[in-house]
Amino acid sequence: MELTAYETVARWAASFSNTGQISIGQGPADDRARKLALLEQFCASAGVDPDTMVAKARADRDAKNGYLRELVAWAKALPGTDRQRHDAENTIRGFFMKNGFRVMTKPYSDVYRRTAP
Repeated sequence: MELTAYETVARWAASFSNTGQISIGQGPADDRARKLALLEQFCASAGVDPDTMVAKARADRDAKNGYLRELVAWAKALPGTDRQRHDAENTIRGFFMKNGFRVMTKPYSDVYRRTAP
């Protein structure tokens, strides 16, 4: 099945089809293809299709947290620079958030350890 045929992917892809930030040297079509390829790679790594993943995660907090832990491990294992791995992880987090995942993030240490002015 083509990835964009999944309801969750179609919803997510509609949010970046003509807008959003793109990397220098990439056009919107390149960015869309990159995002979809990353999602396809993550789903293959997790062994589940996007719709099933979202349904399980929305029904069970432990399943959601499991997918988020898998995402972190998957991103760390990707080739490339730290920035590329970070961007790949955020791309998949965007998919999760667009499909109703509550995704909490912790700010960088220099942000939460600042002293009050």
